[in-house]
Amino acid sequence: MADDFRQFSRGDVISSRFEIEKPLDEGVLGATYLVRHIKSGKHLALKFIDPRYVTPDKGLNRFKAAIKSVREARHDGLVRYGDVGQHKGFIYFSQEYFQGGNLRDLLEEYQEEQKSFTLQEACQIVLKVLDTLSHLHAQNIIHSHLKPENVLIRSKTTGPGGRNVLREVKITDAGMATMLAATGADNDSFYRAPELGLGIGTPPSDVYSVGVMLYELLVGQTPRGTYLSPTQLRGDLPEAIDDIVEIALAANAEDRYQNPRDMGEHIKQTFSGDVFNDSRGSSFKNILIGVGVGIALISAVGVYINVRETPDPTADARATDEALRREAQAGNRLLSEEEKAVMEKDHQEMLYIPAGPVIKGRLNQEDLSIASQSEPLARVVQVEAFYIDRFEFPNRVGDGEEKVLPVAKANWQSASEACQTLGKRLCSEDEWEKACKGPGNWVYSYGDTYDAEMCGGGVDADYHIGERDTCVSGYGAWGMSGGPREWTVSENSSGSRRRVKGGLRSNNERGSRCAFATDESPTYADSTLSFRCCLSVGAAGQ
Repeated sequence: MADDFRQFSRGDVISSRFEIEKPLDEGVLGATYLVRHIKSGKHLALKFIDPRYVTPDKGLNRFKAAIKSVREARHDGLVRYGDVGQHKGFIYFSQEYFQGGNLRDLLEEYQEEQKSFTLQEACQIVLKVLDTLSHLHAQNIIHSHLKPENVLIRSKTTGPGGRNVLREVKITDAGMATMLAATGADNDSFYRAPELGLGIGTPPSDVYSVGVMLYELLVGQTPRGTYLSPTQLRGDLPEAIDDIVEIALAANAEDRYQNPRDMGEHIKQTFSGDVFNDSRGSSFKNILIGVGVGIALISAVGVYINVRETPDPTADARATDEALRREAQAGNRLLSEEEKAVMEKDHQEMLYIPAGPVIKGRLNQEDLSIASQSEPLARVVQVEAFYIDRFEFPNRVGDGEEKVLPVAKANWQSASEACQTLGKRLCSEDEWEKACKGPGNWVYSYGDTYDAEMCGGGVDADYHIGERDTCVSGYGAWGMSGGPREWTVSENSSGSRRRVKGGLRSNNERGSRCAFATDESPTYADSTLSFRCCLSVGAAGQ
């Protein structure tokens, strides 16, 4: 077994959980390996952090907090983080294995083949990065370390002769900036905004990094000093791109786009008007650009021949879901940590969920082989403010060696009485679903894509309260896409049965979705049935 985190070899076992398969990369932060999770057989990436930044005795709590904040941010454009661990004195964390390359690899590939990115290709990539950054910034996370190596890309060709390219884009190393700043590493990067030399990270700082990458995609080099505009280096580009690059690269942060959304909207309005795909899937639906060698300009007003990326078959469904998500997010104000502390002061064992809408039901993009067509389709419903237990009943985790099991074999009546004894009540179906889906209105409590590693094996698996810190919703509720099924106070349409959320025997992928529900007789009980309690805000004296 290696004594240096850079020298692990195939077959080495890490923390009795992961088996090394091969090294993937070595960067400023440390070394990354492809590993196999021994129990599940799933492939993950394991990143060991250079001891200059964090050790078991230095900066570990700050590092864990950074990982936790990004893990809770959850976005399709973010590489998903897993657990933090220690092995032979080295700190590591697991993350999803995104099989593909990064933007640096793609830039080098184009240079070797003497190809240039079209305006469409460059904007497709940049818009996906901007969309992810907007989500990060909404969670008060500034990347501050963005460069092509941290933009992961997986490409696939479609259409006749493979002439169309679809690209999935994800950002990695989010949340790591504080460690880099602690040692001054990477301060000379061409992608870092000028003010970051002073350790000041803001949304315009990340915009600057995107501006550099857009420039490099278009002209094959980074801007340095008094740089030439893109159209001075490429005659086939429209002049409007010069304005976008100039604003993004302004030396003074106040002169830049103040957030990624503004830059993205400028790109969309300039090159595609209102005809635009969801920025999370395909990008331009009708960006008009030239074709052929030289790509001749055919009109003084900037009209170009249309070349479009083949749409993702689920793009329309995702666009509908995104419109619903935007509607729901606009009606939900996220509380600051200070505000949450005030609201939860008298109910430390519970979470405060503010009033506002939730997307109830299965999303349009969900695969009908997983989500039944008989389930109600997504719609926005309003939910009053409420409190919900952090965990399943008895709503506590063990101390030391003690591990607490959730109460099981509870029928509806006994569950309701247990909550009433504590001055609480069972949650409604809408409240439960809102707490599970979180502010992002995800399919699962942890994101849109099923991952058995996040919440475990389902309702029949061994389970102790609070044992998986990856199975936490965006509002902070544990175990809602894992563990036992949970009673709600809600009735079915006939009024003779009660709604049960959170699980399905033999099909965890379907049952652990936040929208999934079944009906049970109030007198029924089995080993998979548990509950958690809620509390109305008025009843709490607020």
